[in-house]
Amino acid sequence: MNRPSFTFRRAQAAFDLIWFLQSHDDVRLVQIGGHGFPRIVREQSCRFEDKADATCHELLASKALDSSLGADLAVAMILANDLQKGLWNSDSRDFAEMAANQIRASTQLLRSAILRGLDSVDDYSFSHERAERFLPEESRLTRTADEILPKLCDVARMMDEPTRKSVAAADYGSDIDKHLKALNDVLSSETCLFPKNEFWYPSEVVELVSHVRSTRGFVTCTALLLANALKGRDNIGWFEFRWERLAVDYNALPDGVRGPILAGIRYLYEADENFLWYSERKDWDPALTPERMILPVDL
Repeated sequence: MNRPSFTFRRAQAAFDLIWFLQSHDDVRLVQIGGHGFPRIVREQSCRFEDKADATCHELLASKALDSSLGADLAVAMILANDLQKGLWNSDSRDFAEMAANQIRASTQLLRSAILRGLDSVDDYSFSHERAERFLPEESRLTRTADEILPKLCDVARMMDEPTRKSVAAADYGSDIDKHLKALNDVLSSETCLFPKNEFWYPSEVVELVSHVRSTRGFVTCTALLLANALKGRDNIGWFEFRWERLAVDYNALPDGVRGPILAGIRYLYEADENFLWYSERKDWDPALTPERMILPVDL
């Protein structure tokens, strides 16, 4: 079967479910969906592509309908398939309704991934009226902003004095002293937030440096800008623009800084239903371009 075209949000929702299912060993997968399930999860990226997959689909559907142990994983697979427009798609919401108790009892990671996936299915349905969100009282977040912010501040404060001076000069050498003082003040504050009524110092140079991976201070400025975005200081889509252009670079960052930055970007995606809604890129695909998806990380 040919791969469908994806928006970013649909691709990311599918990717999160695929990643979660692929994190389980084959023994667990066989328990949930039979002996053919591991092959579908690993070789077909959680997509039913052949009539030979029918037995697995029937087992998963039965588990979801009965709301028995493992029904949440069964719904995750059915939903991942729907998002990728595999065989027997378009009924994941019905299965989720039947397995609601198991989904409520799931881990936060799986529950939020299922809910975001169902939201995406609803958003791209042909209905003129938006469906009521499934389990609207449950959070769609993997982590809260307050869990991520201190880690981003830790990364931002790794900026040494020579790098701070280099960053302060990023606006073609204009107002270096003012940018440097403002940068030092922000980095010494508890939350690393830019002053509320100041939109230039040091925001302008921090934004400029965080545009180009090879620029000195790129990582620390990215963390600083992201800390401000998490607290609602981003009115111009700093990270929508950057993720479209720098996703591969962010995913390839060293382990010590990659976790907080990807966790912060994931928070922006999960908390804002409009994040990258209007992206015009055509290469979003959870199976073919996973390097462009927001990878799950530990903090």
